[in-house]
Amino acid sequence: MPLVSLSIDQFRNLAPVTLQFSPQLNLFIGANATGKTSLLETLYVLARARSFRTRSLVKAVQVGASGFQLVAHVRTTQNSDIPVGLKCSEKELIARINGQPVKRLSDLAALFPVQWLGGNLHRLIEEGPVYRRQYLDWGLFHVKPAYVTVWKRFQKLLKQRNAALRSGVTRKEIHAWDYELASSAEELHQFREHYMLNLADRVKSVSRELLDLSEDIQVSYRKGWASEMTYLKTLEVGLDRDREQKYTRSGPQRAELVFHYQNRPANEHLSRGQQKLFVLALQVAQASLLRQETEQTSLFLMDDLGAELDEENQQRVMRLLQTIEAQAFVTAIDDPGKSGWNMEVVRRFHVKHGFISEVL
Repeated sequence: MPLVSLSIDQFRNLAPVTLQFSPQLNLFIGANATGKTSLLETLYVLARARSFRTRSLVKAVQVGASGFQLVAHVRTTQNSDIPVGLKCSEKELIARINGQPVKRLSDLAALFPVQWLGGNLHRLIEEGPVYRRQYLDWGLFHVKPAYVTVWKRFQKLLKQRNAALRSGVTRKEIHAWDYELASSAEELHQFREHYMLNLADRVKSVSRELLDLSEDIQVSYRKGWASEMTYLKTLEVGLDRDREQKYTRSGPQRAELVFHYQNRPANEHLSRGQQKLFVLALQVAQASLLRQETEQTSLFLMDDLGAELDEENQQRVMRLLQTIEAQAFVTAIDDPGKSGWNMEVVRRFHVKHGFISEVL
């Protein structure tokens, strides 16, 4: 669902403004420290009710103000526009969709499938498995709404079992949690396994477009416990060790995505530039699958793209975004208008000292 417009008030250093957006490419041009990243942050906050910069949204309130407000209009698949708003102060966080209060902030995320491409693109490959599980969960959240309920139930049961393990109760009392936990874990695994079957080939296809490699990068999914056992049996066999360690050592909370190139871990074989391109391929593939399964378009927030990718790779990325009808919000120090991106519908904005104005 593309963003049609956004009104910003009292957010960081940004002056109050209402912006009209292109459904394809929106360029924000200006020197460093002028407010370009803050503009992308408003879109991220509106979509996820949290920031990529700080844990507390109150810190994004403009100095001297009591709170910030963001109001957007979103174009639905029925070609109508609905207002979406978020208001944050020290006392409360209020969100509304089409004038109605939002009871679950996840409803905002469902409207805005946002892909963030800032610095440290390689983190998804180089750092811990938690980032790769988040990537997996993002895709399932948008493609399979029922997944959220299963995920929440598993997390609740896991927390209860771990609390029992820490308290030192008997084996019988701990085992009382195992059947329900195992049932939700198996269901969670089935969601993830099916999703990865659909995603893996798409990742290979997009990777071929972006990376000049002699072989495909292999993507595999590990469910978090021994493949030859049911999860219920795994819990039974590992109970003594779990009691000793005081937490549940295996399960979907230990699931992992593994990337290999030429039979070696991708982070050991690919250069830093190739890693960035592969992460982009992962995100474009995910947005492509979402488009196919739900007809939803994704929003790509791309901060200082010129610092991350050279001109040729920028062109490749933009061509791929066109094919999946994604809406892109890109910041740059210099106008890349002559770089050959070939976007048909482009809106350019100039950012200076927190003031954003459209370049006509």
